[in-house]
Amino acid sequence: MARGKNGIARQIAKDSQRARFWAALASAPVWAFVLMLVGVAVYAGLSESGEGDRTSLYLVGAIVLLFAYLFTIVARWTYGAVRAGLTQQRIQAMWLRRFGSESGGAFRTSRVVDRLARGGVSALTLQDREVQLSFEQRRNRLAPTFWLLFAPIAVLLGLGAANSWNELQSKAEQWRPAADTLRDAIGEAIGQALGNVLALLLILLITIAAFMLATLLFMLIAALAGPLGAAFSRKRDDFKRLPQHLKAIDKGKRKGATVLPIGDENWKEAVSLALRSADVAIIDLSDVSDNVAWELEKAAKTPGGERIVFICADAGARALPLDAVARVRAALGKPPPAVAYYPRSRNAVREGERFAEELRASIYAAFDRSSASKAPPPREGRG
Repeated sequence: MARGKNGIARQIAKDSQRARFWAALASAPVWAFVLMLVGVAVYAGLSESGEGDRTSLYLVGAIVLLFAYLFTIVARWTYGAVRAGLTQQRIQAMWLRRFGSESGGAFRTSRVVDRLARGGVSALTLQDREVQLSFEQRRNRLAPTFWLLFAPIAVLLGLGAANSWNELQSKAEQWRPAADTLRDAIGEAIGQALGNVLALLLILLITIAAFMLATLLFMLIAALAGPLGAAFSRKRDDFKRLPQHLKAIDKGKRKGATVLPIGDENWKEAVSLALRSADVAIIDLSDVSDNVAWELEKAAKTPGGERIVFICADAGARALPLDAVARVRAALGKPPPAVAYYPRSRNAVREGERFAEELRASIYAAFDRSSASKAPPPREGRG
């Protein structure tokens, strides 16, 4: 790991830059297709035609623009999923008791976890009540499955459209008018050409519609996976899965956010095991109960006091409760060095963004502090 001031931040910045480049490259074909659809819609709207035809062209242009908008969703999804997949998670944070209720107007800490994942910080939390990952996390994890299943189908449909177009061209070349007069023959030729164009447009529309239905289906699955998963995990205990997950973390296989439901009977042992694989522990001092105080004492030993990052709900004065200061002093021998305050309402967008930035900077600083303290002393030069 890089050491020194902002060492890990510089390394993660390089990772993010590389991930953004490949993500932009991966989403470029979809954006190109969007631009092509917009061009088709503009051409249809500006084409010279009669009044009756102009209404039809406007309708076609509107439909094409709708498909263009839907494909921007695919393009952004592709960009976000590739960036998330290629951003190396260099820091494993354990967010102790992160998930409270995010219903109503409560602040969404899951959005903060998304920002941390973009910044190379993977978050693990153990939970004993209804929880769900953010929509972004669920959607990005479905993206590889989507492209694996439907990209080949889209290619096959595209090849089918190309073959159909070739067949139409071949039939057009072999077609001969059956009319007796030149005027009627010209009319038949125009009708044949329009029929070929409409047939091609129908093939393309069916192809695009099938692809977009698949996209919407996956988005719906991602949207429902959170509440349904939380509902089915209310009585589930993943304590047996925890060792396997921690082995993956120790091998560097980290990903965004992970939530493991743990029952009360296994809670303390699970926290003790998970802290051994954590680089940084995040502790909320808004309400320091006996359980939080116990977690604080465990984190002070492993991963260590210098790797604890403190957060607290902002009650307006940006000050810690006195009992929280006393608990921290008892565990660390000193008051909290720094605290990142988060808003209580999701409507405080700017405050939420500021909190995410402060939290990420605090995690980087805690990681670098500990890495610097573990670094071997510099060798003395020869006199």
